[in-house]
Amino acid sequence: MDTTRKAEEYSFELVAERDPNLALAGLRIELEKRLRQLAMSRNLKIQKAASTGNLLNILGHADVLNPDERSVLADMVGLLNSAVHGATVDPRAASWAIEVGSPLLKTLDDRISENR
Repeated sequence: MDTTRKAEEYSFELVAERDPNLALAGLRIELEKRLRQLAMSRNLKIQKAASTGNLLNILGHADVLNPDERSVLADMVGLLNSAVHGATVDPRAASWAIEVGSPLLKTLDDRISENR
């Protein structure tokens, strides 16, 4: 994979050490974007303002995400939401989310591409 493209796609990683909450907010934006794209790629009806939680429910009910995937994503989204709202995030939890974030986004990108 081209490292320049990776830096562009996953810019949240660039600020992770200096500002974990900002990195987690960036990850949340990228994750929500991918979940929307995944729902749209499966022709699922979603409201323009659907929350990330709503997207997870829609994708789960449509069997696009299995229960384990949905559970992990829901846990991550809870952590990311806390960071976005300024809560102090446990450094281990932040490290986990950032470490898991890139492969997770790649997996979602692959699923989106499957229907193109």
